[in-house]
Amino acid sequence: NNTADAWTPEDFGKVLNKAIQAQSTAFNAGTLFGTDKVRVNFPLWNTDPSAAWLDELELIVPTDGATGSVTCTPSKVGGITTLSNEIANDTDPEIADAAAAGLANDIAKKIDAAFLANTTAKANDGLLSLAYSTVDTGATIANEDPFIDALFAAEAVGANIARWVMHPDTAKVLSKLKKGTGSNERLLQRTTDGAFIAGIKVLTDPKVDAATKAWGIDSTRTKVVLRQGTEMQRFDVPRQDAIDVRGIARVGFAFLHPQSVVRLYDAP
Repeated sequence: NNTADAWTPEDFGKVLNKAIQAQSTAFNAGTLFGTDKVRVNFPLWNTDPSAAWLDELELIVPTDGATGSVTCTPSKVGGITTLSNEIANDTDPEIADAAAAGLANDIAKKIDAAFLANTTAKANDGLLSLAYSTVDTGATIANEDPFIDALFAAEAVGANIARWVMHPDTAKVLSKLKKGTGSNERLLQRTTDGAFIAGIKVLTDPKVDAATKAWGIDSTRTKVVLRQGTEMQRFDVPRQDAIDVRGIARVGFAFLHPQSVVRLYDAP
């Protein structure tokens, strides 16, 4: 059981991919789009051609629809860890699992921090940068009404919310609320499949900003672009009698319809 021989670069990459996608809020809130290109263009059909009622033999006037596009250029996020040759040679394969898990955890955190932020140096812009739709929750949420308002705000622009994203502290408060006076049914319902509000799955992330009570996201209109999977390589470090294990992911965000993203917060 030799770690260096058993843990090949290809196997490293596969494990790291799964770990990032399983842990990352961004990957779970949006739709994964894989590519091997430097950037991706998502075509948009913005408005339909016009139709009209006509008299018999009346000339039909041609009209055009309006098109657009959203461009996403994935950015690089990565980490590196150094293992001595002693630990690489003298331990069971669990040391490689631990190294991969550690890199995956922090790469996922960096991806989510950028996804939930406004702007992040060297990364794609996040949710707070969007011209999103707004639901004013006031200072506190007392019932399900703001989430119902968010569902209809999304529907008003042709979208359907598939995920709520909120801070764990918010989820904890909501999990203690009841749906109404005299009701024992909790606002945030927990099942073996996760937590739900208004039938929509709840994702929690400590990187959600303090002012946001929740994000409502249409997964079909929010793309998380992963370029060429995840790269994991091993390098000898002769001066330290060690090896470096490096993990790199190239990830970007494409918000195809910013108004379909609904922010629930105490709007000024």
